Amino acid sequence: MRYLLLLAICGATLARANDFPTRARVDFVLTCMQESKALPQEAMYKCSCAIDAIADKVRYKDWVDLSTIANGITIAGERGGAMRDIKDGRKLIAAYRKLQENAKKQCFIRSE
Repeated sequence: MRYLLLLAICGATLARANDFPTRARVDFVLTCMQESKALPQEAMYKCSCAIDAIADKVRYKDWVDLSTIANGITIAGERGGAMRDIKDGRKLIAAYRKLQENAKKQCFIRSE
């Protein structure tokens, strides 16, 4: 009985560490494949690898927050200003881009 409880606790911890929903993974892979210069099959494997690498490093909620800030600063006017005014916003954007670049390197995705 103790072993089952231990197994359940360990499994729950792993599930929280890599909590990206399937829809988010598919969306990332499809977007990545569109931007890729590789053949479709190769791009699918590399892009799947990249989202898995990102999901191993950051929780989904944090990834959404980082991507929202990184994409939000490109909005012109007051709406974009709200994102640009976030304390440590530049550091958060740098962290977002670093996560992406590290995943690309790890999965052999060329930046062109």
